[in-house]
Amino acid sequence: MRRRNAVFLALAGAALLLAARPAPQARAPITLVVGLDAFRWDYVDRSQARNIRALAERGVRVERLVPSFPSKTYPNFYTLVTGLYPDHHGIIANIVKDSALGMFRTGSDPAVRDGRWFGGEPIWVTAERNHVPTAVYFWPGDEAAIRGVRPREFVGYDGRVSRADRVRWVLERLAQPASSAPRLITLYLEDVDNASHAVGPNGARTDSAIAAVDSVVGALVDGIDRLGLRDVVNLIVTADHGMAEVSRERVIVLDDYVPLDSLTVVDWTPVAWIEPRPGATDQVYARLKGAHPHMAVYRRGELPARLKAGTHPRVTSLVAIADEGWIITSKAELARAGSLRDRGAHGYDNALPSMGATLIGAGPGLGRGVRTPPMQNVHVYSLLAALLGVPPGATDGSPDSVRALLRR
Repeated sequence: MRRRNAVFLALAGAALLLAARPAPQARAPITLVVGLDAFRWDYVDRSQARNIRALAERGVRVERLVPSFPSKTYPNFYTLVTGLYPDHHGIIANIVKDSALGMFRTGSDPAVRDGRWFGGEPIWVTAERNHVPTAVYFWPGDEAAIRGVRPREFVGYDGRVSRADRVRWVLERLAQPASSAPRLITLYLEDVDNASHAVGPNGARTDSAIAAVDSVVGALVDGIDRLGLRDVVNLIVTADHGMAEVSRERVIVLDDYVPLDSLTVVDWTPVAWIEPRPGATDQVYARLKGAHPHMAVYRRGELPARLKAGTHPRVTSLVAIADEGWIITSKAELARAGSLRDRGAHGYDNALPSMGATLIGAGPGLGRGVRTPPMQNVHVYSLLAALLGVPPGATDGSPDSVRALLRR
């Protein structure tokens, strides 16, 4: 409670300033996208999400936003802004190996600033090419020059920045004169992901994290109203994936079936990206195929077609996928950790309801009281392009899939 109150206390000075500003003249619409890591689609209906739910009730709500496979953070946040499946934009996991570029890891890794890793065209690149200024805060890809273009303003990820400071950053940009204000703004919050990994999707800490990010949405709505911009700002709240319960009883120990010195695991669980040593692929595949009833193993290029995955050159020779609620690990990791620490995980089959994410919004370009069936997240880019009034780049999505969300 103390941390949530801090959001409002820290914004008190800004609120007085906003209240004193004169009413703005007519201006071009602004799109504000708030990305809530691991905010599962059904969290909207929890009591702790009253501001998010109120936003959905006066605007639009997709019943469930279906992530792309694998249902991991970096691949899906980048899919949201490019409209491409991870197999097409190249960020196929949170940890990726490229034969020419080396290793890609999330966080402060230098690779996140190297545009060669990122395929496709993020919405901020589309916007900037069409002379629409952008400001991007903590969004995967924002630090790299992609196709030679960066957002006009961007901030690389730093988890130490408080929620209040993140809100203040957004409101300061919304308060700028129409001639200089960005027309696309993004914001990222990791609270729910951190909590639900630790205690699972139904833990008390997860409910507290939902309340915390809900207070941020409430502060943004209040700030937009104080600025007189409710009829200017299209506020979108979305997420990358959901979360499933895991337990120490549902663990697949990879080296129970194959010696780990015969392979490299690029990224571990619940999708293990496995690169056997040269000449060992057939042997490793034979030992892992059917080794555990809750783990499917595929060769590169042979993943189920519905996953839209498995053909990018960065895909390893073998891919192991755990069933929902199961974890792939090693004896060494279990010994180091003592036991399975996390109670929540994601990355599973993207069609599972537990992996579903959130997409809601309200504003002058969005419908009122609209609720639509589940939608693939590759269509979100088309929604953003429509709200910004810019011609979309080539994507795996379709403008037709988001027409029901737009105001007519």
